[in-house]
Amino acid sequence: MKRIIAILTATTFCLQAGIQPVEASMSDKDKAAAAAAAIAILGIAALAHNKHHYQEGYEPSDGEEMAEFERGYRDAVHGYPYWEQNRTRGYAQGYQAGDLEREHAMAHRQQARDAKAPPMAYQGCAQIVAQNFAVGTHQVHFTQARSPGKHEWLIEAAVGRQYMTCKIRDTGELIDLTGGRL
Repeated sequence: MKRIIAILTATTFCLQAGIQPVEASMSDKDKAAAAAAAIAILGIAALAHNKHHYQEGYEPSDGEEMAEFERGYRDAVHGYPYWEQNRTRGYAQGYQAGDLEREHAMAHRQQARDAKAPPMAYQGCAQIVAQNFAVGTHQVHFTQARSPGKHEWLIEAAVGRQYMTCKIRDTGELIDLTGGRL
C-alpha cells in the first residue's frame, strides 16, 4: 500500500510538472487532459483498494465484476441474506469474503472471558499486524487469544483472508510474530 501511495504521489507530481499552471483561460484540451489524469489516478487507487479481500487466485476481470464483488461483500459484512437472484461469480466471491470479514469482526464477542488478552496486548498486536499488511489498525480483527505463560499472550489476528499470530506481553511488547493461524 505504501508503494502504491508513493507511485500515485510521483504520478501526480509528474502530471503537475507537465501541465501548465492553471489560469482562468485554461483551454478545453488542457481541462480534458487534467480530468483524464485525475480519473487514471483514481482508477489505480480503486484497483489497489481492498485487494486483501480477494481469495487467492481470484481477481475481478472487469469493472462490472468488481462492482458485483463489492455488492456481495457489503451485503455479507452488514449481515444481509445472500441475494439468490444474483448468480454472478463476483457477487458470490464478495459475499464469501464479506462473511469471513464479519466473522472476524464478531469473533471477540464469542471468546470466553478468561481467553481475552489485556487491551495493551491487543493494541500492540494490532499496530504491528497493520504495519505488516500496510492497512489501518481498524482493519485488523482478532480471532483467538490464549495465554501460554504468565504475562504472555498468543493472539491470532486477521486482515481479510490473511492471518498473523503475535506472541506478546501484557504490556504490548512484541516477543515474536509469525504468519498464519494460531
